[in-house]
Amino acid sequence: MLKDGARQGALVSWLRLLMYWALAITIATRLHYRLPAPKSHRGQNPDTGLAEFSEYNAMETISYLADTLGYRKYQTLRDAKYIGIVGTVEEAQTYEYLERMVRSYKQESQGLPGAPKFDIWVQQASGTHRFDIMDNMVLKAYTNVTNIIVRLSCPEDRSPDRGCEKNAILLNSHFDTTLGSPGAADDGSGTAVMLEIIRVLSHRDWTNYRNAIVFLFNGAEETLQDASHAFITKHDIKDTIRSVINIEACGTTGREILFQANSREMIHAYKQAPYPHGTVVANDVFRTGLILSDTDFRQFVQYGNLTGIDMAIYKNSYLYHTHLDITRNLEPGTIQHMGENTLAIVEYLAMNSTLSNIERTSEVVFFDVHGIFFVAYSWSTAYVLQMGTSLLALAFFGCVVYKTHHSAPYRSLPNILGAYAKSISAVFLSAIASLVAPVFVGLLLMSDVMNRHMAWFAREWYGALIFCPVALLSSYGVQYIMYYVLPGPSHVDQEYGAFVSIIAAFAISTALSTQTGVASSYIFWIFCSILLAACSINEFFLKPKRTKSLGFQPKIHLATYALGAFPLAFLYTDYTYAMIDIFVPLTGRMGVETPVDVIIGVVFGMISFMTTLPSLAHIHRFGKQCLRRVLFGLAIAQIAILGLVMMRGGSYGGWAFPYDEYHPKRLFIQHLKNLTSGESHVGFAQADHGPYIETVVASVEEALGVQAYERSGPEHTNEWASIYPFSEFLGGYRFDTKPYMDAHGTPSSLTDPFVGPFPHLSIQNDKYDPATGVRSFSVVAVSPTYTWTVIAFDGLVLDWSIADEQPMPHSSHYVVRHVAGYGNNAWKLDLAVQVPEDKRAEAEAGTWKMRFEFTALEEENFAGHNIERKMGDVKILSVIRDVLPIWTTPTWLSSVVQVWEL
Repeated sequence: MLKDGARQGALVSWLRLLMYWALAITIATRLHYRLPAPKSHRGQNPDTGLAEFSEYNAMETISYLADTLGYRKYQTLRDAKYIGIVGTVEEAQTYEYLERMVRSYKQESQGLPGAPKFDIWVQQASGTHRFDIMDNMVLKAYTNVTNIIVRLSCPEDRSPDRGCEKNAILLNSHFDTTLGSPGAADDGSGTAVMLEIIRVLSHRDWTNYRNAIVFLFNGAEETLQDASHAFITKHDIKDTIRSVINIEACGTTGREILFQANSREMIHAYKQAPYPHGTVVANDVFRTGLILSDTDFRQFVQYGNLTGIDMAIYKNSYLYHTHLDITRNLEPGTIQHMGENTLAIVEYLAMNSTLSNIERTSEVVFFDVHGIFFVAYSWSTAYVLQMGTSLLALAFFGCVVYKTHHSAPYRSLPNILGAYAKSISAVFLSAIASLVAPVFVGLLLMSDVMNRHMAWFAREWYGALIFCPVALLSSYGVQYIMYYVLPGPSHVDQEYGAFVSIIAAFAISTALSTQTGVASSYIFWIFCSILLAACSINEFFLKPKRTKSLGFQPKIHLATYALGAFPLAFLYTDYTYAMIDIFVPLTGRMGVETPVDVIIGVVFGMISFMTTLPSLAHIHRFGKQCLRRVLFGLAIAQIAILGLVMMRGGSYGGWAFPYDEYHPKRLFIQHLKNLTSGESHVGFAQADHGPYIETVVASVEEALGVQAYERSGPEHTNEWASIYPFSEFLGGYRFDTKPYMDAHGTPSSLTDPFVGPFPHLSIQNDKYDPATGVRSFSVVAVSPTYTWTVIAFDGLVLDWSIADEQPMPHSSHYVVRHVAGYGNNAWKLDLAVQVPEDKRAEAEAGTWKMRFEFTALEEENFAGHNIERKMGDVKILSVIRDVLPIWTTPTWLSSVVQVWEL
C-alpha cells in the first residue's frame, strides 16, 4: 500500500481520465453527425451567380416522387378501382417526370458558352439473368423495364471525332421502390441528387472536360437489379463506360458513406469530396457477406467488368424498406452532403482522369478523419508502415527492458521478461474477456429467466448501457487476477509495466494482422502509433526522475493519459458510431433465431475495450484496494441496469421494449388465394424474426376467430413464392379465412366472389423428338392486373431461354421470377427438357404433362391506399390492419397461386 499523499487522489485522477474521454467523445460526436447547411435557394449561388447543388431543388424532386406519386411501383388500373405494384402508371409517371426534367435542363443549357453536348435515351429492354442471393439461385426474366439515360460530354464544336465520348464515368441510381415503401431515401435521394447534378453541370463550361458523364436512372433495382443489367448488357453506349459511381440509401439521416471501392483511381477520386466519409473497414465487412444486402454495383462489376465506388446514406436504417421512408424523415443536410460529394467526384473524373487502364484491386487502405480529410494509400505502403511501426514499438519495448534491468532496484533479465510476459498476456486476456463477458449478459437476456430479447434495439446507444459495464468489469477483473492473485514475477511499478505491455501487445497485434493482408488492420497500426508516441513522450520527457527525497513516484505522468486516452477515444468514436448505426438496426432485423443479443454484446464489448484502452494501466495507479472498489462499482452498475431492463421491458412503452413506431418490427402479411383448391389463407411472417411475435399473432387470432398454424420448414416456402428467394427464410403462421368469411355471410368458394381476370399459363411450339427423348416448348404466362409473377417447376432441363446460364446437369427444382414494365402483362419461357424414360410413350402420344406452379402478385396497393380485392363482402387485410400494434410495419401482399399440368 502507498502512503497517504504519495499519489494524487484516486477520485480526482479517475475524474480527469473520464474528462478526457468525455471531451473526446463529445467533439467526435459533433463532428461525426455534422452535416453541411442545406442550400435553400433554387440552385444559383447568390454571390457568384454560378449554378451549385441545392438541397431545396432535390427535396422538391423527392417530395414529388415519394409524397405525390407515392408508391412508385403502383398503378391505377384502367377501371380506376385499384392501385397496383411494379411497372405501371406510377412507374410511368416517374420516368415521364424524369424525362421531362432532363429535357428541360437540356433546353436551358442551349446557347450557354461551352454548353455540353446533351444526349438523352429512353431504354426499354427485355432480358434474363441469374441472380444468386443468400445461397439461393434466382432465375430472373424482365420485360420492357425502363431506363432514362443522360450523357453530358464536351461541346459539339470542340471535338469532331467525339473523342471525349469514348471514355465515360457512369453515375447510377434507381427510381423504383420496394413493396410497401414510398422510397423517399431508397432511392428517391439518389434520383434527386443525380437530377440536380445534371442541372448544375449542364450550366458549366465543358470546353476543358476530357471525359463524358453518363447518368443512369434505372427503373428496376428492387426486382433484383434488372434495369442495371439491361443497361450494362444491352445499351449502345455500354462499352464507353470505364467506371461507375453508385448512389444508394438504406437509411434516412446522416452522412453518406463510401462502403465499396475496387480501384485506386476511384478511391483517389473520392478524395475530392468536400465531406469525405468512408473506410476500408466497411469495404472489408461488405465483402465478407455479413451484411445481407446488395446494390446495382454488382451488375456493373459482373457484366461490365467495371471498377468504381458504392456510396449510401446509412444512418437510421430502422426505416429502410418500410412505410416510414418518407420525405419528412430525411434529415436536413443529408441530401446536401451526398449531392456536393457526388458532384465533386464526377466533375474531377470528367475533367482530370484519363479513365483508361483502370485496374481492379482491393489492395488500398483508405479512411477519413471525422470528415475533415481523407487518407488513401496502397497496401504495399501500408505494409511497410505497419510492420515498421510494429518493429519500432518492439524496439521501444526492448529499450524499456534494458533500462529497467540497469536501474534500481536491480532485477534480473528473466525476472523482468517474466513480468512482461505475464502483463502482456493480461492485455490479450482482458481483450478476450471484454468480448466474452457480454455474451453471458446476452444469453441472460435471451433466457427464460429474463426474456428481454433485443432490449438494446430501439436506440443504438442502449447497447453501451447494457453491455459495457460487464465488459469493463471482466477486462479489469483479468488485470486483478493476473497482477494480484496469480503467482509469478511482477513489476515494481504495476501501472508503468501495464502501459508498456499495452504497447507491446498492440505491436504484436499490428504485426500479426498485417500478415493477414487485411486492409482493416490499419486500425491496429493507428492505435500502436498513438500509444507509442504517448509512451515515448512519457519515457523521454515526462517521466519523473527517481530521487530519495521524493520517495516513490509514478512513472506514468498524468499528461500521458491525455496524450493516449484522448486521441484514441476521439478517433475510435467515429468508427463506433458508424459501426453501431449500421449493425444495431441490421442485427435487430436478424431476430432472435440468430443470437443477436450475443452479437451486439460482442460488438459493444469490443467498443468498450478499444475506447478505454489506457485505463488498463490507470487501474493499477492506486493499487489493489482501489481496483477492487472499481470492480465492485461496475458489478453493482451491471446488476442495476439488468434490473431496470427487467422492469422497463416486456411491454410496449417501456424503454427496454425493443420496438416503437419509429423502430418497428417488420412483418410480411399475405392474403393467398389458391385457384386450384379454392382455399383462401392469410400468411403471417416475420421479416426480422424478432421477439413478441406471439403478441401480434394472438391479436390476429382473436380478430379472425381462428387458431394460427405454424408454417416452418422448406415444405411451406412455396406459399411465399411471390417474393422468392426471401420465401426461404420466412416460415411464420397461417390463418384459414373460411370461418371468418362464413361468419360474415361470404361464400366460402373463391370462384363466385373473386373477380378476374385470372392469370393463365399455356404451351406454344410444343415438339417432341422420340430419338432423343427431348420435349421442347414455350411456356406463355399471361397475367393482366397482376405484377411480380413466379413459375416453379421440376425437371431435367437441357436448354432454356435464360441467357448466359446453363441448366443444372441433373433433375432440379427451378424458380423463375419475372417483372414487366408498364403496359406489359405477358412473358415467355423457352424450355427443352429430358422426358423420363418411363414417360416417353406418353410424350410421343402427346399426353405427358409437366407440373408448373404459377404465382402472381395482385397489383392492389393496400399499403399506400388501403385498397384490396374483396372476397365477397370481406376485406381480409383490412381486418388484420385494424388489430396490428403501432410498433409493427407490415409489407402487404395479395397473391394467387395455381397449379398447371402442361
